[in-house]
Amino acid sequence: MKLILFFLLSFQSIEKPIDSYFDSSDEIFYLLYDEKIEKYSLESEYKLLSSIEIKYSINLNLKNFKFVDQHLLSNNLGGEILEIRGDSIFRIDNSYNHKLQLGSLEFIRNDTIFRYGGYGFFENRNFFTYYNRKINSWEFLNIKGDIIPEELSNFLYYKTKDNIYILGGFTIDKFNNDIIHKNYNSYKFDFKTKKWKHLGKLNNHIERNLIIPLDNDTFFSFNKQNGNILKFNINSNLIEEFYKTPTTKKIQSSFLKPFVHNDNLHFFNYENNQLNFNSISIKDFESSLRKTDSRNIYKNSYLFLIGICLSFIVIVFSIIVITKKTINKIIKINGLYFYNFKRLSLRGKEEVVFNIIFNQSRNNVKVDNRTITEIFYDENLNYTTINRRKNESINKLNDKFKILLKTNKDIILREQSEIDKREIFYSINSKFL
Repeated sequence: MKLILFFLLSFQSIEKPIDSYFDSSDEIFYLLYDEKIEKYSLESEYKLLSSIEIKYSINLNLKNFKFVDQHLLSNNLGGEILEIRGDSIFRIDNSYNHKLQLGSLEFIRNDTIFRYGGYGFFENRNFFTYYNRKINSWEFLNIKGDIIPEELSNFLYYKTKDNIYILGGFTIDKFNNDIIHKNYNSYKFDFKTKKWKHLGKLNNHIERNLIIPLDNDTFFSFNKQNGNILKFNINSNLIEEFYKTPTTKKIQSSFLKPFVHNDNLHFFNYENNQLNFNSISIKDFESSLRKTDSRNIYKNSYLFLIGICLSFIVIVFSIIVITKKTINKIIKINGLYFYNFKRLSLRGKEEVVFNIIFNQSRNNVKVDNRTITEIFYDENLNYTTINRRKNESINKLNDKFKILLKTNKDIILREQSEIDKREIFYSINSKFL
């Protein structure tokens, strides 16, 4: 086995890269730091091409950001998108750090940034959002069909040109958020048809781990229990497992995400304040592996699928019968709010505001502006500032409900008095009561 080792960087002080990105078209490797971006040439054995000190248009903490491509960065906590222009970084989005899709998948398809899943407000997500460059904001992707995955976390995923595959992961217990359950289902999403397909039940539980794409059908990952390397062929429904080696251990612990280019596998080690680049040919790497097992990824028995469908029909029918009066309505049980059996988490002043408006709206009474403004009263602030904070709070609460309820309608309505246009009243949208 021939292992090629290139020394990359030697630091005078401890300064680790935040993220990396490889542009395969130009063979340029990018490193992101707190205050600079470095470019290296893969063709010239990682020769440093430039090191640019970043100038900020606004105060930013880049530790929360990652590369989308060589020109864009995205915030791990929310919707912020930054654009790199020369030695400057500018924020270009009109969104905010909603923290509703933490840990979501993020990828580019046809020059559009997509996200899937993630976690926020005590539940996992099972929908796509995409960044609309025309309005510089995030929108929901409408899908078709009648199959949709469970709300999952820590699932293994693989993206090809037109599909995304989701395997395993965990679901949150419906009655206790501290309890999680293993998910054995596997799914495929087709971007051309915008439909999900249930592939089958996993033979062994799988959870998120490092993914190294090889081609449209095949990728490397790792067995979390024993550290062995796994080779998936997604279209052949096949997993090959190989014993771990010193090289696979280095790849698994790579400081930056490994990638394959021109039939070579590239990975990184950070030792003694030095970032080292390693490369090995795929041919040499695979020839060094010793197989221990080979198995199907999932069971695709038609009887199993029929059983799942019948069970689904029975469950759906039971839910319709029991919850006919509460579907797509906000309900209050023991001081807690629910929508379609999912708890709506409210905190602080937003809970006080919503409580007042909801309770009055249930009695067909609208709440006057003075009552809501008093919640935000602060003797150190003038009326204009207090009123602005009140309006911002209600707008954010409406934005939050739009995401949680998956709607484009405002939940809290603002109406002018027919007698005095200066007088404002608030109520809950009757479609959700």
